[in-house]
Amino acid sequence: MIYLYHYFLCPSSRFIRMVLDEKKIEYQPLIENLWRPSEKFLIMNPAGFFPVIKTKNGQLIVGAQVIIEYFEEHTPNHELMKNTSKHEIRRIVHWFDSSFKNEVILPLLKEKILKRYQNLLPDSEQIRIARSNLKYHLDYFNYLISQNDYLVDDTISYADFYYASSLSVLDYIDELNFYQFD
Repeated sequence: MIYLYHYFLCPSSRFIRMVLDEKKIEYQPLIENLWRPSEKFLIMNPAGFFPVIKTKNGQLIVGAQVIIEYFEEHTPNHELMKNTSKHEIRRIVHWFDSSFKNEVILPLLKEKILKRYQNLLPDSEQIRIARSNLKYHLDYFNYLISQNDYLVDDTISYADFYYASSLSVLDYIDELNFYQFD
């Protein structure tokens, strides 16, 4: 059995769950706390970031980008990284996994979700900055989509799955209002 250590509001974790489901790979999801992972998880992954896959033979695959490369090599079905677009798909996935997540999603999660559980007031300046960054990123993604049927070319890829997972997190925390970006 494959085990997926994840946090349900982590866009990288949602992305990998979508990929596993698309590739019809059975897995057991194991939820960890994004801001306070368990000691067992930190022993497996001292960096403490998500997601982590534990393969059937006990091998640990850490991070969304490494996980998709692993499954591209080991599961030939449902190829989501076309040879002609591999570099661009990797670039967009990296953008989501680093810039978009760190500049938009994690600050909003911290201010709107984590601080609520810590009985702290959210920092409205951090929320404003993240929302400003969101507009910039969405403008770029809209530009990409205007060039093709999908983010990279005319077939669905990992980039599109990451986009969907990121938007679903923003929607869940009520930060996705397309009308405000006119």
